[in-house]
Amino acid sequence: MFARSPRLASAALAGALVLSPLTVPVQASAAPVAAPVTAPASASVQVEGAVNVRDVGGYTSADGRRVRDGLVYRAASLSEVTPTGVTQLGQLGLSASVDFRSSLEVMLSGPDKLPSGVTPVAAPIGVVSVTLLEMMPDVLKAILADDRPGEFMALTYRGFIHDADSRKQFADTLRRIASGQGPVLYHCTEGKDRTGVMTAILLTLLGVDKTQVYDDYLRSNKELAAKTEGELAELAKYGIDPALVEPLLTVRASYLDAAFDQIQRDYGTFDAFLTSGLGIDAATQQTLRERLLQ
Repeated sequence: MFARSPRLASAALAGALVLSPLTVPVQASAAPVAAPVTAPASASVQVEGAVNVRDVGGYTSADGRRVRDGLVYRAASLSEVTPTGVTQLGQLGLSASVDFRSSLEVMLSGPDKLPSGVTPVAAPIGVVSVTLLEMMPDVLKAILADDRPGEFMALTYRGFIHDADSRKQFADTLRRIASGQGPVLYHCTEGKDRTGVMTAILLTLLGVDKTQVYDDYLRSNKELAAKTEGELAELAKYGIDPALVEPLLTVRASYLDAAFDQIQRDYGTFDAFLTSGLGIDAATQQTLRERLLQ
């Protein structure tokens, strides 16, 4: 089963890494009802062999400016892109494709398939960060929760913020976008977690309000719905309770809440996170706003 589905393999592996040391029986919780998503401002991009590919442009900042189209894209894995899909990617004029997958994920599903002239950028962000051990109250909460997979996903999002290596990859991606060398695409395996946090950071930096940031983030549930439904049905055939895996394959507002809460815990404010946590100085922030807002 997993050999035929790299995404399932990755999700199962992530779950195993986190949950296997714990032998306390888990109560299966009902699948959460996804928060309603308003009509998206950003456009989906058709790339054969890839899913959840979107233009990050189209949202509105607090000062009334609009995030430009055609400069930043987000996606799921590009390892199964077809020749037609490569041609479609070529039409975006990308300068670089930033890959947040770990080396193990790349080994399992393969490298990106990209048009010539697009620079592949390895920017691995681990699914499970060892720095989470510094947050024992949160770890204990996740261990004892009825909805343990969901709690561990939220804990993973805290790790994206708390872990210095993860922050470096987000920061380097922001600098690459600010460089103006051409449109940039970034992705992870499913285009929802690491990619979702990266997009939330970027849109918040640009002054996009929380409602739009969360709408963009939660939209992954819609973009991945058909694939997720198929994978959950396949798991059920093997006697695996879909309710235990569903939190790993979807996004919840509470996951992104955890990331923003960790920003507040570690840095006090989002502005301090940008400067102290990511090392993005005021000049680079201004460059991003000038380049991406119209």
